[in-house]
Amino acid sequence: MQRRRFLAGVGSLLGIPVPCFANVEAQHVFYDEDFRSLPQESCDVLVVGGGAGGLAAAVSAAEAGAGRVVLIEKNPRLGGDSLISGGYFNAVVPERQIPLGIVDSVEFFEEQILQSGDGRNDPAVVRTLAADAGPALRWLEEKGMTFLPQVDEIFGSGWRRCFRPILSRGQSYIRALSAAAYSAGVTVRTKTPALRLVKEGAVLAGAVAKTETGKLVFIRAKRGVVLASGGFAANSSLVRRYAPTAAEMPVDSQPGNTGEMIEAAHAIGAALVNMDAVECVPGSRAGINYPIRLDYIPSRMIMIDDNGRRFVNEESPRAVVADAILRYGNSPCWAVADAATLAALDGISQKNIYRGLYAGEAYREDTPEKLAEALGLDEATFLETLRSEPAASRIRTFPLWAVRMYLRLHATLGGIRINAKAAVLDASGNTIERLWACGSCTGSVHGRSRMGGNGLNTAVVFGRLAGKAAAKSPRI
Repeated sequence: MQRRRFLAGVGSLLGIPVPCFANVEAQHVFYDEDFRSLPQESCDVLVVGGGAGGLAAAVSAAEAGAGRVVLIEKNPRLGGDSLISGGYFNAVVPERQIPLGIVDSVEFFEEQILQSGDGRNDPAVVRTLAADAGPALRWLEEKGMTFLPQVDEIFGSGWRRCFRPILSRGQSYIRALSAAAYSAGVTVRTKTPALRLVKEGAVLAGAVAKTETGKLVFIRAKRGVVLASGGFAANSSLVRRYAPTAAEMPVDSQPGNTGEMIEAAHAIGAALVNMDAVECVPGSRAGINYPIRLDYIPSRMIMIDDNGRRFVNEESPRAVVADAILRYGNSPCWAVADAATLAALDGISQKNIYRGLYAGEAYREDTPEKLAEALGLDEATFLETLRSEPAASRIRTFPLWAVRMYLRLHATLGGIRINAKAAVLDASGNTIERLWACGSCTGSVHGRSRMGGNGLNTAVVFGRLAGKAAAKSPRI
């Protein structure tokens, strides 16, 4: 009977219809009784998820003397959303900002994150992110990353503190951190999804996972578990449950971001916060699987409506821009930039725009008049917009480029509640011993809106903290 209950629990996680349990505690009981019937292996620290956060946690745990560290990733390769991100990393680094005339501080960064979050993020967690992002960037450089000398302000970042690595997107992070993980002796397994967290009595014992060959295994974690398993943007049922306004939008996130471990943590008592908060950004229409965007550097482009008039401050927080686009419904909104702005984008972004051009999804014209005709704008209104500030300072070189902006679900911002040390908290605010979390599976950092450039830094900052804390946890 107990065996059947165990298999029913696993079946529910794999999408197989099974009877509902009366309450969460009943689920704990049958795992406590029956997980021992599975093949077992052990490690000191188990990391679930192979993006920037999980890799940072694994490297930090190994370097802090954790013993055997195992990282499992359900996808065929490492990277997650980190790999396809814009690659920017927000940090206060005075020795690099001051020579460029940028006045910044940890306190100002902290204030901006709290303001962007609309009071829904945890101030202590935000303070840690603002203070530790600079040291985390230097740590990444020690692992072999190279950042370009310029410091940018990108879409929704609010300030010039965005550092861009030399390789496009998130490639630099995954290359450097995966190399560091292998060098530190971390055991990495892809095609190995975690299915469930397991408690022995009141103590977190490890996780049930599915091996590459399809067999279930219980991985005992003698020091603890770090969750870095991503958000749930690719899980339409969860998005529909928690953020229904975004349920029909095309999704930017990797297909593996389906939120099972957020639910698994909740099942053993972890609190969830801000589950209704999502990040929607301009992108390609449904059916186009690559981003065609001109808004990466908002101070060098404009956003116009179907008449040719600016309708939003392009440097506003991402949630403000998304709300402005939503108000237009099915009427087209356009991002317009000049040739110099296009040339300033990274190589992958430029390639995608040219792909859009040849697919009829982007427009390139030699004159404003021709662009107005191609987009169906009111020519007089568009020309007046270009003569006015800030467009007059931003649109200077030809040809001009334009893409239609469709809102896409870029990321979920809610998830597991953590404290400033990346420890997972229950509904009463108490820590769940031997369990940490970082990155997009957490919900305490961003609140209502995430600042541009605050994805990778969040993953790395709290991944490092989680890995170090797990390494120091007593073995059981």
